[in-house]
Amino acid sequence: MSDSETNKTANNFPVVGIGASAGGLDAYQKLLSKIPADSGMAYVIVMHLSSDFQSNLSSILSKYTALPVQEIVNEIHLVPDHIYVIPQNNNLIAVDGVLKLYKRNRSDKVNKAIDIFFESLAQVHKSFAIGVLLSGTAFDGTAGLKKIREAGGATIAQDPGTTRFKSMPQSAIEADTVDFVLAPKAIPSKLIDIRNSYITSHAYSEEEHLSKDEEQILVQIIHLIFLRTGNDFGHYTQPTIRRRIARRMVILQKQTLGDYYNALRNSKEEQDLLFNDFLIPVTYFFRDEHFFESLPHLVFPELIQNIQNNTLRIWVAGCSTGEEAYSLAICLDEYLSENSLSEIRVKIFASDISEKSIAKARAAIYSSQDVQQISEARLANYFAKKDGQYHAQKVIRDMCIFAVHNFIKDPPFARIDLVSCRNVLIYFDQTLQNKALGSIHYSLKEKGFLLIGKSETTSSAENLFESIAKQEKIHVRKFSPVRYVPEAFKPAQVAEQAITEIAKVPPQTDFNKITSGILLSNYTPSSVIINEQLEIVHFHGDTSPFLSPPAGRSNFNILKMASAEISFMLQGAISKIKKDKKPIRKENLLVRDQDYSVSFEIVTIPNDECYLMILFQKNLMSETQYGQKTIKNNIDYNRIIELEKELDQMREDIKRITQEQQTALEELQTTNEELLSSGEELQVLNEELEASSEELQSNNEELMCVNDELMDRQDQLVSARNYAQSIVNTMREPLIVIDKDGIIKSANPAFYKYFQTTESQTEGHCFFEIGNCQWDIAEFKDLILKISAENKAVVDYKVDVVCPGIGKKTMMVNANLIVDSKPKGMILLALEDITELAAANEQLRSKNKELQKNNEQLQIFSAAASHDLQEPLRKIQMFSRKILDRDKSLAESTIHNLERIVFSASNMSQLITDLINYTRVNFTDKEFKKTDLNLLLKKTLSNTKETIKEKNAVVSVSSLPALTVIPHQIQQLFTNLLTNSIKYSKEGAVPEIRIETAEPSSEEIAEFVDNPDITYVKICVSDNGMGFSKDYEDRIFNPFYRLHNHNEYSGSGLGLTLVKKIVDNHHGFIKASSRINKGTKMFIYLPLQDLKN
Repeated sequence: MSDSETNKTANNFPVVGIGASAGGLDAYQKLLSKIPADSGMAYVIVMHLSSDFQSNLSSILSKYTALPVQEIVNEIHLVPDHIYVIPQNNNLIAVDGVLKLYKRNRSDKVNKAIDIFFESLAQVHKSFAIGVLLSGTAFDGTAGLKKIREAGGATIAQDPGTTRFKSMPQSAIEADTVDFVLAPKAIPSKLIDIRNSYITSHAYSEEEHLSKDEEQILVQIIHLIFLRTGNDFGHYTQPTIRRRIARRMVILQKQTLGDYYNALRNSKEEQDLLFNDFLIPVTYFFRDEHFFESLPHLVFPELIQNIQNNTLRIWVAGCSTGEEAYSLAICLDEYLSENSLSEIRVKIFASDISEKSIAKARAAIYSSQDVQQISEARLANYFAKKDGQYHAQKVIRDMCIFAVHNFIKDPPFARIDLVSCRNVLIYFDQTLQNKALGSIHYSLKEKGFLLIGKSETTSSAENLFESIAKQEKIHVRKFSPVRYVPEAFKPAQVAEQAITEIAKVPPQTDFNKITSGILLSNYTPSSVIINEQLEIVHFHGDTSPFLSPPAGRSNFNILKMASAEISFMLQGAISKIKKDKKPIRKENLLVRDQDYSVSFEIVTIPNDECYLMILFQKNLMSETQYGQKTIKNNIDYNRIIELEKELDQMREDIKRITQEQQTALEELQTTNEELLSSGEELQVLNEELEASSEELQSNNEELMCVNDELMDRQDQLVSARNYAQSIVNTMREPLIVIDKDGIIKSANPAFYKYFQTTESQTEGHCFFEIGNCQWDIAEFKDLILKISAENKAVVDYKVDVVCPGIGKKTMMVNANLIVDSKPKGMILLALEDITELAAANEQLRSKNKELQKNNEQLQIFSAAASHDLQEPLRKIQMFSRKILDRDKSLAESTIHNLERIVFSASNMSQLITDLINYTRVNFTDKEFKKTDLNLLLKKTLSNTKETIKEKNAVVSVSSLPALTVIPHQIQQLFTNLLTNSIKYSKEGAVPEIRIETAEPSSEEIAEFVDNPDITYVKICVSDNGMGFSKDYEDRIFNPFYRLHNHNEYSGSGLGLTLVKKIVDNHHGFIKASSRINKGTKMFIYLPLQDLKN
């Protein structure tokens, strides 16, 4: 289902998807039995069901829970505390608060019903989605759990140790998509904890408003991750960040952001987990297949046309675990091969901020789930399957260089032909997107390509990139003077902490604003704002009592516009506030020829110390205070006039000095301008040096990436060598390495210990000359030295040698050429002492000959016994019957005794026959052949038709297969089972016997064998006879064991023992099931394969 088909409407309660396949029924029963009746969650059961089998899963599960259980019908509405079960042959999706069904395509080889439902659950219910993955095979559900985690939901997997079918939960655990690993019985209590966290968390829905305190805590959380990792998520999209934090709150069961912040601050482990949640890798091979199909037509030809130095340089920014980089490598390798361009070298620089993701990308090992988007042809060409994992081949690994790199703050790679930054920008806000696009623009060559995701755009950077394929989101670099400045060269800036408030006040009359306007206009002092040059940049109110424009050229300098009395005080006050940064106030300055005094206050502008605000106040004075009469009558009037004159003179002097200073200042200004001009020239030179430095920085970055890659591979090689060396050193068998001339290069400790020699006596010497030259055997020496020339291994070669100190030994030699050895032609020899084994084999051969001779004698005895013992018994029976038939006057006691003689002789004859048959079943090793069991059964029914007719028995037979068997033994098996069923029929009832086949379940086979690769056929022989107690089911196959005495039923007690022996000869197994008066069933399991060897 596409995104457009899945409506985003969700319910306001958690929805739990529970997926399982093989072994899931037991897990479902244990889980559902522990769910309380008022959990407040809806449960959806998605199980792999056979399309050919009528499922009763709903009715079965309803027995284990008090909650209502119902099979899903199309568009059923979800209700809390209900369990919904998927019907067979359907897939299921969540849409618009309901569940929708659609028929599963029979052509689908793999059942992905769980992934399909989990992905739709994540899309619709987001953080209210919970995924639970139980027992099962394969890996369905892993991708779905990943989607649920991305959406902010919680994920749970069954503990693999609690199920026989662990592939499904194990796959999810190994893919790191699981929050909790629990036994089925423990899962319900964890679900309740998660539900409780949903109820109390304030950060769950990204649409929910946060209080100012919560917003501040959110900023602190992001800052804490920055301090821990060096990565700032402040400009990542807030809904994504909030979902990830909310998910961790659920897992830790923290009810508020404050609680979670306290836990986060005290746990570096939780900080790492949250960081990893921020970086959940959302990638897979050949994501958007149509896009990759377009590259050979739209991009690659242009890349080849503009290539320099026969090298393509590609940068995959935000490569996650490497799938995007390897996908590009595969496409390029195919294109270059198809167009005979093998001389072109490809270097793909793939970077990500997650060390964990880069480590996986470097390892280049992926699971079956990871590679399911790759075609079979590409998988065969570019990957090698080892131990169930897929390893990228050398041809694409050598193209890719992986490095931990933050392309937002670290210098970008330089001279790049193509940048792939798909599905990365969607996680950034506009500021960070612009910064990223600027960095990418700098790294690209002219006409270089940019590839972005289908939900991303470069509309904010139209001056940097031009779209050439809108649907595929392929862009080309434009020429632009915009220049990238690396973070390291920028001045440090205070990190932004403000987050835009989400809550908005609805429109209404703003009385606060009206009141502020009136007060500001009518009741606040007049003021001006001046800049660093003391020029007025803003007037407020009536400033005419304090300021007036000077004559001549317009000038807004505050000192020139103010009156002389105020200007002098202003100059000193301004100098002081610039120094002390504290407000200054001057009171009651007298103004000549005015009836008022002036006060002023100077304050700094918050957050901008370059500007100052000067507030003026006009103070009126009454005639009483300053009238002419009062002044004239004042006895100090003359003194005041004199002082005023002196003051005027001082002012003139100060004014003159100020003008002189101003002239000097202007001269200095001129000099300064000349210096600035020189500085600009130096700045140009500095920028050129910076550009060169950036180039060097970029080259250095690339070298560091290559060096990291080489160091990583060197570590892997050292680790592999140490691992191999430790294995060699701990092996008990002697191992040596020789060159093509037979010179010993090294040996393991076991070699020195076994042959009682030393390193100095061994290394550097010819293998065929050490000791007493015991290995210098012409045939053996020629065989070993040919290995290097013919690359042909020596396997299990036996050689007898006499070694100094240990005597004569029989050695088993295995030797092979070491691949890619330096120097070439090195050979590894493994020497195993099989002296005791050879002696034991010789004894065994002697014993076998002796046994063969005894068996032949036993066969001769059996043949003689069959005749010599049976003949007297036949005569005893014959003469006894003649006496009974001819002499009718015999006494009753005599008749009884003669009948007992006949009965006993018959039993003895049967016993001899069964004993001979029992001994003969061991001498039929070469009688196996492909046989139609239907023909054998037909012969058996023909041979026993008299017995069947005598009892009026009804025998029903279904079609039997053709197997590789010993024909006469299988016929004997059918004969014994048929006669037993007829013999032990119920009194007065018609014997009914049924012979049929069935396919055994894996659980049945697991009772008897551990090898799941052998396929068995089950043959069931059932009857309606008298049966027997369950206590005897295992004992009836023992020799001479009888459930009835000889007087009731004749027989030797070896019939079923012989049946068991025949089944054992065919590498099968048999079991009985019976109840008294309920009949008996014999289950025979025979292998379909030929196992006679």
